Amino acid sequence: MICDKCKEEIKNKKRTLTQNSALHLYFNFIADELNELGQEFEYNGITGKQLSMRYTGHIIKEMFWKPIQLALFDIDSTTKLNTKQMNDIIDIFTKFFGDKGVVIPFPSLDIQ
Repeated sequence: MICDKCKEEIKNKKRTLTQNSALHLYFNFIADELNELGQEFEYNGITGKQLSMRYTGHIIKEMFWKPIQLALFDIDSTTKLNTKQMNDIIDIFTKFFGDKGVVIPFPSLDIQ
């Protein structure tokens, strides 16, 4: 059992630069996997025209990660996430892709 003080420290712990790098690598892993599966990102925004394009890490961050982040935590920047919040969103991504049979591991020193 974790004490209340420890829970609070975990909740408030900001992510490290290494975690930041891993998060952006994770976005690239997702984009690469979707591209490898032949998926394309559909975008409706330039003069009402629909565009199809390959996924990028930036698209994953801005169009998938950030809306979840805003909905759950009302935080607009990934730099303001603490490690628990980041893990909560990773769990959502893991379940979403896992339900579709796609396993995208979060980067670690073991798999880089």
